[in-house]
Amino acid sequence: MKYATDYGYEIKPVYGPGDVADMEYERDLGDPGSFPYTRGYHENGYRSRMWTQRMTAGLGSSSDANKVLKKYREMGQIGGMCVIHDRVSSSCIDADHPLAKRENGVLGWPGSSLLEFEELMQDIPLTGQSITVLGCSAPSTLRLAYVVALAEKRGIDPTEVHGSVFESPFGNPFGQTDAQPFDLNMKLFLDAAEYVARNKIRMRGGLVGQHFQESGGNNAQALAIELSMLKEIYGRLVDERGLEFEDAVRVPYQLVSIGSRFFEEVAKVRALRRMWARMAKEHFGAKTEKACQLLIAVHTSGRTMTYQQPLNNVARCAIQTLAGAMVGCTALDNATLDNAYAEPSALAARMSLNTQHIVASETGVADVVDPLAGSYFVESLTNEVEAAAYRILEEIDDLGGLVAAIEKGHIEAMLKQEANIKFRELNEGERLVVGVNHLEIEPEEDEFQIPVQEVEASDSEAIARRMIDWKKTRDMAPIKAGVAKLHADAKKGDKFNLMPAIIEAVKAYGTAGEIIGVIRLARGLNYDPFEMIQCPFELN
Repeated sequence: MKYATDYGYEIKPVYGPGDVADMEYERDLGDPGSFPYTRGYHENGYRSRMWTQRMTAGLGSSSDANKVLKKYREMGQIGGMCVIHDRVSSSCIDADHPLAKRENGVLGWPGSSLLEFEELMQDIPLTGQSITVLGCSAPSTLRLAYVVALAEKRGIDPTEVHGSVFESPFGNPFGQTDAQPFDLNMKLFLDAAEYVARNKIRMRGGLVGQHFQESGGNNAQALAIELSMLKEIYGRLVDERGLEFEDAVRVPYQLVSIGSRFFEEVAKVRALRRMWARMAKEHFGAKTEKACQLLIAVHTSGRTMTYQQPLNNVARCAIQTLAGAMVGCTALDNATLDNAYAEPSALAARMSLNTQHIVASETGVADVVDPLAGSYFVESLTNEVEAAAYRILEEIDDLGGLVAAIEKGHIEAMLKQEANIKFRELNEGERLVVGVNHLEIEPEEDEFQIPVQEVEASDSEAIARRMIDWKKTRDMAPIKAGVAKLHADAKKGDKFNLMPAIIEAVKAYGTAGEIIGVIRLARGLNYDPFEMIQCPFELN
């Protein structure tokens, strides 16, 4: 049995005062609400505001996803909703694309036009809760445009809507792949981020460290990657887009993966808060305390949910949810017992939401801010993971930053090496996973049957046929005008913001394939990333 963290720090059997002898309370911890925010940003923690308790939705048609969102509210979803794009719309192709007809609505919401977003949000308020739509980076500007367009259609000022609908391009090299090139994704993310900052829209952009860790990265690496992403994005918003740091800092948030190694996960998030506070002040010259506070949301780890003995995942989810709550996350959506099989069934969703409510209401952990502070073990782990992360961050900086490190293959090599270590430890029994390499049983011995949520091929094909029929009913004049303007704007260089033109094209009911397609053409790329269809518009 291996007694070490997932990044190789050997764990002693007992910790005492000598392990934190160099720690100074005011310098390294501080009270909750005080720099460097190791202990959290709010003096009263969850007594003043409970974390957003939500589940991820998205399977089948937009109407199907709408029904699930309403069901989640009945189940106890509080503070916000969360939807994930399907693979088709994540690639910015339409439901009637030749490659899409059997993928529509599989593992996500088929959101390739404003029409789908209107159906998704039917009878669901845009205000009074956070609106979160996850997915790949490519459709980020489209998701933001959907929110702005629907808000205006409902007579709501877009600045009154809050949540997160766009994601950084770093998901691609970390395993959350889409069909668009990295430079285009980066340009579109910066367009969305600049637009919300300048227009004071309370939508945030996700810097998703979760993707890296779910692909096999360890906790120290994840911390370094998360800080590298923040440094890269804020640097570009300030240097390339001309934003003041205090304005730019309102945009990104970190979505962090929380696994089952309880104390390590708590230490990681505490270290992330402290590392960002110091980076904001020392590297970016933050002028306000608010700029030193990083919004952190938590997703419990889908990677740890096993096919084998899926009821064990209920225990894993509970442990991870407890860690997320104890470390003071702002929002939490947790994995489910059937995570390794499909999108959540009603049973799995209810159990995961109830897990959050049990942790919040029955355990007492929400009564006290940072209840593990002062633990010799936790403080030592926080210091150790921070030190390990700084070493990795220095390597990335020496290579020229995160983008340069990705281009040089450094990050891919790091992930591959770490994944190999994990597989070896699992195969050799150094790490035990119940049901996988410990206390295994034959499948036929497991009496519990997963109620798998499925999308039939006929359901996906119906979404495609609906798209074909709907396109024939559209008023094409404003669509043609919108894509022509967008195509012209997209020729004006990376720093010219395309969000206004994208919003107008979305309002005219241009589709994801059409909107991103003409942007691709303006950049010298094929209209269709898969080179299977031609542009339907005549463009100069």
